[in-house]
Amino acid sequence: MLDVQNVCISIDRKLILTDLSFQVSTGETCIILGKNGSGKSLLLNLFASMIKPTSGTVTINGLNVFTNLDEVRPQIGFIPTDFDVYSDLTTIDYLNFFSKAYKLDKTERKGAIEAVIELMDIQDLRHTLIGRLSKGERHRLLYAKTFLHDPVLWLIDDPLSTLDPQGKLEVAELLNELKDIGKTLVIATNQLDDVYRFCNLNDVNSSKTTLLGILHDNTIAFFNTLHHIQEQFKKQNNYETLNANWLYEFYLEVTRE
Repeated sequence: MLDVQNVCISIDRKLILTDLSFQVSTGETCIILGKNGSGKSLLLNLFASMIKPTSGTVTINGLNVFTNLDEVRPQIGFIPTDFDVYSDLTTIDYLNFFSKAYKLDKTERKGAIEAVIELMDIQDLRHTLIGRLSKGERHRLLYAKTFLHDPVLWLIDDPLSTLDPQGKLEVAELLNELKDIGKTLVIATNQLDDVYRFCNLNDVNSSKTTLLGILHDNTIAFFNTLHHIQEQFKKQNNYETLNANWLYEFYLEVTRE
């Protein structure tokens, strides 16, 4: 599905990310964990074809992202942390615009829009200007827009940061539903608690198909399945079972200067 090989990104001659190589298979969830400023959002923008690498390649389903944009972009759904454009459009106008941009059949547009409005529970916001929506409401609208074209690869930047506690529960449930229907997810976060929300770490089947990449010092300092990480951490520390904070301990080990 997603294949990253020897990617480096420099901005104004400053090296931001270097020597990135990893793969995410169809149906897997990959969580990119790192502190603020580590390059997580930059990496998602790269996968979404918003920026080009200084060197290296990114392919999606065997297609080079930057030489096959017309074929690749319909496969991608990108959920940034927030957006500040289209503030003078209403929710329904925004969804209508993207239904046309995604080239939905004219006879299907109204039904598709109504379906995503109901799915994301934004019925009462259909005639509200985007500029007047709260951050949480904008987040719901972003998901609704993305569901319109049903992408196979979802790129989600810090999905819980703008939400209230109820919203966090709902989005975590939504992401798990996306996993259940076979979508490939790449989720960037700076919160270890989010890893617990997105993954049932006690479920061996889930942890075998959930990948964790840790960004540190401009590169991927560690990348493997959560199941492998659990087994390795137990072996290294002679633990028979893991305590509730084992992931915090592991993260500190990997990122220790």
